Amino acid sequence: MVNEEKTRIMIKIAQYEADLGEKVINEGSYYKTDYVRSHTLSAILSFSAAYALILALILLYNIDYIFVNFITINYVKLCFEIFVPYILITIFCAIISSIYFNGKYKKDREEIKKYYLELKRLEKYYSVSGKETADDTVTGA
Repeated sequence: MVNEEKTRIMIKIAQYEADLGEKVINEGSYYKTDYVRSHTLSAILSFSAAYALILALILLYNIDYIFVNFITINYVKLCFEIFVPYILITIFCAIISSIYFNGKYKKDREEIKKYYLELKRLEKYYSVSGKETADDTVTGA
């Protein structure tokens, strides 16, 4: 016989799994600082790769000018023009991504708490009913 309460709990759990996704549920096991640092570092590395690709395109576009004026180019000024904006934008990117991922972690954590609450209710239902056990070693075959 199908128990309606157990079915409702299992449907809620399935909805949470579908809405949150496996990735969010797995990321729920991270500490906040680890989560924010890893995602901020990922954002900085992505920005750095994009910046390097843009610099490579600019270099290829101006390759004739560079070959003709190789000796007369002021390389100190060029380094400041390349690296100062990179450092400033990287700091800005780190701050913005840190703020964003702090908020995202907080929001996801609240949803994961609801998910785990439903899992606890289901586990409590099994322990009270005594009909089914949470023992994973029994195969049923």
